[in-house]
Amino acid sequence: MAKPPPSPAPPALLDQKFWRNFAKNVWEKKALVLKSVKSGLLEMTDAEIFELLVLYADRCRELNDPTGFKFFIDGFKAEEGDVLQVLPEKEDKSLLGYHTRMKAMFPDYCLVCDELLQVNLKKQPLLTEFTDELYRHVGFPNRFSEMGLYLGNYRKTPFGVHVDSCGVFSFPVAGVKRFRLWEPEYVKKNPSLDRAFKYDKHKKASQLLEVKPGDMAYWPSSAWHIAESDGSFSATWSLGVWVDQPHKEMVSNSLKNLLNEKIGAAGNKVTTAFKNLHSGSGEVSELPEAYRQSMELLKNLTAEELQETFLKSWMQHISMQGFKTIPSTAKKITAKSEVRLRSERSLILWQQSLTSKNKIYFCFGGVLVESKKSGGLMKLVKALNAGETCLVGAFLKSSSLTEELDSLQALTNAGALANS
Repeated sequence: MAKPPPSPAPPALLDQKFWRNFAKNVWEKKALVLKSVKSGLLEMTDAEIFELLVLYADRCRELNDPTGFKFFIDGFKAEEGDVLQVLPEKEDKSLLGYHTRMKAMFPDYCLVCDELLQVNLKKQPLLTEFTDELYRHVGFPNRFSEMGLYLGNYRKTPFGVHVDSCGVFSFPVAGVKRFRLWEPEYVKKNPSLDRAFKYDKHKKASQLLEVKPGDMAYWPSSAWHIAESDGSFSATWSLGVWVDQPHKEMVSNSLKNLLNEKIGAAGNKVTTAFKNLHSGSGEVSELPEAYRQSMELLKNLTAEELQETFLKSWMQHISMQGFKTIPSTAKKITAKSEVRLRSERSLILWQQSLTSKNKIYFCFGGVLVESKKSGGLMKLVKALNAGETCLVGAFLKSSSLTEELDSLQALTNAGALANS
């Protein structure tokens, strides 16, 4: 009797056990392929990706600006002015429909889009559910994560073997995707691999990953890689987590605004008055007055000023939820508006000023709003963060209504609120 076919492997669960093991043994160490992943992210089907792609393409056409899209023909990058002519349209009906239209014109093409997060409003909670767990276990990225899409029938990545400064999670939504990876030590010994398209003699030293819809691949930021294909159509979206910004840059960037504020107009001078540049022997031992004044300002910084500066910077950073961009809205807010949070996973962040009892800061999507301390606005934000739908005028005081509405409008423009 013939043996029965083997039972399908159970789905890979992205549970706490997985994330603990991933953080300890995989993250930034080695590549991974998971088959039949059970995750909300797999709801990002080819139909969902096509919808996002058309939304962003329509925006680009409206602005007459293809920024965020790249198009390659036979490995050569198309001019920006030509990209708008080959973007997906609603009439294509699907990724495969778009491919059919492109294939009739180009035997080898690749469309790249790295700005789908700007229109990912409906599916954003699924993405943040994934990244929240990732960040909880490996740490919050000092730079950002971004969502990218590659589709076409190209036989190799148009820019050859390369390395990015980001760890990559890859999710095919159409066709089979193959990635070939090399260790950085090997490429260092074989520099001809950099941007190479011909690498047969190096294949034995590589690792080959093969994934299909329902699977997930990951490789660390140090991995040199290239996608391969037999010319069949494939579409894959990815989450790239950039890990190229050290903590010292975060500290330096945080202090810029504080130093600019403290130094004031003197910081705008483009020449520096001096008495002596150096002694006759060439020794430099005397600072100009402008530097001595700056030193005094730095000496007088208080612990509260420094902590508030870092808190504001950190709040702005984490309010992006670890992403390069997040969907924004532009709805008009009035006292008669009924509003709620855009997503229960996207809270409006806030902090009381440490240097002024009458000042409070709110933040969403990287937008920092400074406001006079207001019990009404604070109660409204807390109610929204608790998941309530709120009538704006029931919370805000008439004496400061205009200012409070301006603050609320700024948060809404950043994407925090939706009209009920």
